[in-house]
Amino acid sequence: MKRLTAMAISLSLSLSAASGHAEEARSSSGSEARPVAASESSPSLTITRNGSRPSRKAPAERFTGSVRIDPLFQLNDPSHTAGSYVTFEPGARSAWHTHPLGQTLIVTAGTGWIQQEGGEKQEIKPGDVIWIPPGVKHWHGATATAGTTHLAIQGAVDGKNVDWLEKVTEEQYMNANPTTPGNGDADAVRAVAPALERYTEMTLSEVWKRPELSARDRSLVTVAALIARNQATSLASYLNRALDNGVKAAELSELITHLAFYSGWGNALAAAAVAKGVFQARGIGADQLPPASGPLLPMDEAAESKRAASVEQNVGPVSPGVVRYTSDPLFHDLWRRPALAPRDRSLVTVSALIASGQVAQVTFHLNRAMDNGLTKAEASEVLTQLLFYAGWPNVMSAVPVAKDVFEKRLK
Repeated sequence: MKRLTAMAISLSLSLSAASGHAEEARSSSGSEARPVAASESSPSLTITRNGSRPSRKAPAERFTGSVRIDPLFQLNDPSHTAGSYVTFEPGARSAWHTHPLGQTLIVTAGTGWIQQEGGEKQEIKPGDVIWIPPGVKHWHGATATAGTTHLAIQGAVDGKNVDWLEKVTEEQYMNANPTTPGNGDADAVRAVAPALERYTEMTLSEVWKRPELSARDRSLVTVAALIARNQATSLASYLNRALDNGVKAAELSELITHLAFYSGWGNALAAAAVAKGVFQARGIGADQLPPASGPLLPMDEAAESKRAASVEQNVGPVSPGVVRYTSDPLFHDLWRRPALAPRDRSLVTVSALIASGQVAQVTFHLNRAMDNGLTKAEASEVLTQLLFYAGWPNVMSAVPVAKDVFEKRLK
């Protein structure tokens, strides 16, 4: 009996082993292999293919300049976290904002700026990881001359992951510092010339707030001076400042065209190259620019006759070509283009002449500016503004000329 029992157990074990080997063989062969599927109650992973989510332009009411958003992942329970690539063109930035659960930024390309309210603006570069704590008011974006891209990850409370606030002004963007170098490297100024930083933050900031000349006019004067002196490094930030101060893109376009005749084609072409980047960053297209040609403002025949006679008498014997091109296109066409008001055209001309040290031409053009509506107080303040953008020697050389004009106009 014991022998029969042992044989039964042995047979059972053999059959069980054989069955296991058969199952293993079936599993290893392709004919009957099946993937292990999750049960209906189990969650499944999701793959969102690259390019399947369309890019979109960031809303103008929450961003300044050209900003593109490439969504990566949206809120998915239970994480409540979303992420996107955000690309800023030069000069572009977010408005001030906060996040209820904070935000992580990972810079992937270019050079950008970020600033916490009450803190210093800081430069960020590829590989940098930034953590913004919950409720901290801040902004971030590109520098004035370089674009940037970062990955933004933030959590949500009740479906909301950001609270938008007011826009960042140009003064705030440039670190409340109107002469921050065009490359945005305020750290370089601090490291090399601390006194320059102090004068910039205190004295120059004060000059821009003086009431004798509007912020718009100060921008026209400053941009004209930079173009006249071919200082393209600082130009982008001041073009942005001008636009924020109410100067129209069409007026800046016309200013550059005008100064080709008073500062040279090379200076104007260099300025146009900088302005192209600023315009693109702000979404300014050809429809906002003045046409190449079109109706002109009426000519003051008496004043033009007097000007032409003077030029013919003084310049004609020396260079008939100068006489010809001074009449047309300079005064018969350029000065009559309507995209820049006569007063503003005179304002930028006087500014460019003083900035480049051409005081011999200031008498005629300062008189013309005042005939076109520039007041004595405004003309006086132009000199003050130019102290910081053309230098004391150029302004001091122009002071006696301005004094003579002022006195003679009182008689």
